[in-house]
This record gives sequence, C-alpha cells and structure tokens, in this order.
Amino acid sequence: MNNNKRMIFLILLLFPSFFLIFMPGCGAEAVTIVDYTERHVEVPLPVERIVSLSSSASEIVCALGAGDLIVGRGESSVFPPRLEEVTVVGKSSRTFDLELILELCPDLVIADTMLSEDDRKMMESVGIPVLEESFVDPSRVTAVVRDLGLVLEAQDRSDDLAGFIEGYQDIIWDATAVFGENGMPLVFLEREWTYHTASAGTSSHNLVAMAGGKNIAAEESIEYPTVSPEWVVERDPEVIVRLAWTTTGEPFSEDELKGTWDEIVSRPELSNTRAVRDGRVHVLSSKTNSGLRSIVGELYLAKWFHPQLFEDLDPEKVHEDLIREFYGLDLEEVYAYP
Repeated sequence: MNNNKRMIFLILLLFPSFFLIFMPGCGAEAVTIVDYTERHVEVPLPVERIVSLSSSASEIVCALGAGDLIVGRGESSVFPPRLEEVTVVGKSSRTFDLELILELCPDLVIADTMLSEDDRKMMESVGIPVLEESFVDPSRVTAVVRDLGLVLEAQDRSDDLAGFIEGYQDIIWDATAVFGENGMPLVFLEREWTYHTASAGTSSHNLVAMAGGKNIAAEESIEYPTVSPEWVVERDPEVIVRLAWTTTGEPFSEDELKGTWDEIVSRPELSNTRAVRDGRVHVLSSKTNSGLRSIVGELYLAKWFHPQLFEDLDPEKVHEDLIREFYGLDLEEVYAYP
C-alpha cells in the first residue's frame, strides 16, 4: 500500500491531467462528516493512522485519547509533549511535504483552512480523506470535537469534552445576556502586530463577542485591518487585549507577556484611553484563542470584561482542570498577563 501510494503520487506529478480515484473496499463501515468547507467527507472506519497539519487538531485528537494514531504532524504540534516524537511533515496546512505524507500512509488527514484546493484534491485522488476545519473559531469548537469523536469512535469522551466546554460557555452567556449589545464593554483586540485587529465575522471577533465584549472594529470593511492610533483613541475602548502570537508552539514566559503589556501601556497615544487609565490592558497567549483551549481564552476575556460578574471565576484553575482531565498532565506554562 505504501509503495502503491508513492507510485500514484509520482504519476500525478508527471501527468497532472491523469486523474485517479481510489475507492475504499466495498462494504467498509464509514462516517460522513460535513467539514468547515461544507464538503461531505466520507471517512472509512476504523481510522488507525492520522496526519494532523494543525496543532489545534492534534490537541483535540490527543484529548480524545487517540494521540497514538497521529503518525505525522505540523511542526507547531508540540502539545501534549509526546507529539514531539511524531514525524514532522511540514510547517502547516499551507507548507508540507506531500510525498512524505503519502509515505506515512494515513487513513485521514486533518488540516485547517490554509490548505490549498490543489493539495486537498491530490490527497483525495489517492484515497486519503481530508477534513478541513476552522480551529480558530471558538463558535465551532464543540462541533469539531463531536465530529472527531465520531471519526475516532470516541463519542463518550467527545461528549465529555464538549460538555466541559459548553458548561463554561453557558456560564458566560447566562451572566452577560441580560446586558444586550449596548451594555457590553468596548474592546480593542490587537492581533499579531501593532494596531492589527479584526472585524465582524472573524474568529477573533467571535472570541470577543462570546466573552461578552463589543468589538470596536466590528463594522470595518476589511476582515483583519490595521487601524491607526487615532482611530483607536477616537473610539476610546474600555478594555484592550493583545494576543501574544506564537507560530512555533513554544511557551511564553511571564517576562515576555509583561514586556508586551509594558509596550502597550507606554504608548503615548493611548495614555488617555479608558483602558489604559483604568488599568484594563491585558495580554493573552494565542494558544488560548483557538481550538480546545479557546474556552480558557473566553473565560479570561469574560473576567476582564466583567470583573464584578466573574469575581469568583478562575480561568487558570479551569485550564488546569482541562489539562489534567483530558491529558493527564499538569499546567506549567503562563498564558495571561496580568
């Protein structure tokens, strides 16, 4: 099988117009998943070999007790730590070694929305089902968890995991729904670089909205605009949150997060905004704004947006419970400042 897939790959490279279709064995049990792209993906069961091109996908697979099925990963998939022993097939869903993936002979490839249509079709043409998901959108997390629970035949565990997340989402929703949109605090969310933000319809906007905040960039025409300092000052946000971005999976130190916070509060142009005056500037690791741990990000934001409502809520404790219950590990990294 390994050699056959490699041969097919070489044929496709030499003869791009030569389209091959691999049909799973007749009568094989399968599940059909509607992924983020709204494609109906049929996945034959059992799945025994997975290539995960997304760190968020890898975390979910491992939380469902199927981490030993991952035979290939993107280089940022480093949590849980045992993934570091798995073969690296590339940097991301955008940049990877397709021939190496075929050599690993996976039953399933899981990618995020950076995967190109050509690469997806190439893998599908040799019989590899490909699931594309948006792991950065907190509104889809539990749906993805349940879909992968079906694929991995781990429905009980996926129900437990989805229930853990939904339970805390309900706490936030029930407490903040009474305010309505006009009662939510104005929030400026800064992403990868200075004054880079997000408008409505994006995952970052959804993160703010689900935590009970009102995104000041919601009405911008560009999905991820870079705005001016004057634009931010004019809107005078009550809370500023900076996402400390990582593409390598390496942890942040508290000093690194504090350094980012120091830079923001020392910007002269922001000194008279309510957020800086009232000490409501925060830094959040991007590891908690997507995938399984986006619920942790939601809880941090909810506590920062509504400190009186969530005075007794401890996002770090929830994070510890999540990591211990579903990975059997202790929480050791720093994810928020202050």
